[in-house]
Amino acid sequence: MIIGIPKEVKDSETRLGLTPPYVRSLTQQGHTVYFQKNCGLAGGMSNEDFLAAGGQMVDTMEEIYNKCEMIVKFKDLEPEDLAMPFRKGQMIFTAFHMGENTAKPEQVKRLQEAEVTCVSYEITRFADGTRALTRPMGEIAGRMAPLLGAQYLQRQYGGSGVCMMPITGAKRARVVIIGGGVAGLGAAETALGLGAEVVVFEKDLRRLEYLRSVIPNAALRIMEETSFAEEVARADVLINCIFAFPGMKVPVVTREMVRSMAKGSVIVDIEGERIIETAQYTTISNPYFIEEGIVHVGITNIPAMVPAAANVTFPAAIYSIVEDTANYGLKEGAKRNFVLRSGIMMVEGKMTSPLVAKTQGVECVPLDDVL
Repeated sequence: MIIGIPKEVKDSETRLGLTPPYVRSLTQQGHTVYFQKNCGLAGGMSNEDFLAAGGQMVDTMEEIYNKCEMIVKFKDLEPEDLAMPFRKGQMIFTAFHMGENTAKPEQVKRLQEAEVTCVSYEITRFADGTRALTRPMGEIAGRMAPLLGAQYLQRQYGGSGVCMMPITGAKRARVVIIGGGVAGLGAAETALGLGAEVVVFEKDLRRLEYLRSVIPNAALRIMEETSFAEEVARADVLINCIFAFPGMKVPVVTREMVRSMAKGSVIVDIEGERIIETAQYTTISNPYFIEEGIVHVGITNIPAMVPAAANVTFPAAIYSIVEDTANYGLKEGAKRNFVLRSGIMMVEGKMTSPLVAKTQGVECVPLDDVL
């Protein structure tokens, strides 16, 4: 199969879907891998690294899309990506982020009209129903979030000046975390390691029971509106680690709750919008803003700050679905690989994911009918 790796165009993005070790594995199996010139430089990977792995270099993103049957990206589609010369049946692997309660009608129309086939990382699941391919980045984003909270508590950013680390005789920071999944657990472990008081809110009692065994020093609370609002008001740093899904009541944190927080407190939202009424997306180059006297950080690609970690864990997570598709084709690969099957969002322009179809308000066709 002919596989392409385009350069990511999201602000300050440093991650790629495939790195040289996996390019080498694919080329050794007889596949052809094209990479866009300088696609890995931001993440510390040279063109020579890809060439030594057997990759073939092209100058432009358009050449990648013109030459390749399978495109392996990392991040969601920017306008520049959507302008590419898609072809019917061309397979695009990336995080489309279309199943998370945010309508993207122009993107849906473009993909359907181009009759492409899409595999979306964030809708993949393991057989037990838990999220599959987003876990590595969730862990990194969660672990990084308290570090951002500690930074933006500093006065030069408009923060309250509370120190995240315990200082003899001074107030210790209180960190409230929404969600006890992979990201929430990572955030709690980092915040506890820094010496903060930590409160984790989670709706699943069984998950709270598990968290008790791994973070016994955190206050673990079942999600309930009154107690949650009280803790938000007390937070020096509020970290959101959940995303909105179709039918979910949002916002979880209202503007009124944000107003109840002490001025100069910090909100770190790794999802960027909808869960917190005052939140909005920010970027690595323009990372924060102040609303209602509260410092807001809404960077949705936090792991891009640490590509030496992200570019190890993420390609390792997705490689099996890429390899199975390359070796067996999408139909047979989906039979062999449950995670791959769970991530197929669209086949030649026909929406096959019930979750995405519901979010985007389009017809859903059974996957088996189109494979």
